[in-house]
Amino acid sequence: MRKKALIVHSDNSASMLMENWVRHEGYATRAVRTSDEAVSLALDNQVDLIVLDRSAPASENVDVLLGLMRHPRAARIPVVFVNAEDDALPIIWNSRRLH
Repeated sequence: MRKKALIVHSDNSASMLMENWVRHEGYATRAVRTSDEAVSLALDNQVDLIVLDRSAPASENVDVLLGLMRHPRAARIPVVFVNAEDDALPIIWNSRRLH
């Protein structure tokens, strides 16, 4: 079974760029625009990776992280912060597991 990644980004073009990048790494992807959608999908589906936009407002990323931390199963999902500005390839900024 393919691993699943959840892309969280409010801009469709940047989201598509991130999806292509993550698919290239072998993940099936699903994109959402809001932190509420991200937490809901992470809890309802077996997500193996969450990709957050580093340039999003900090409060949105904090909402996702706090939402995940409230649930033991979701708290173990690796989260990667990326920056996809202009036409540049996504750059990994930080990656960590939530425990």
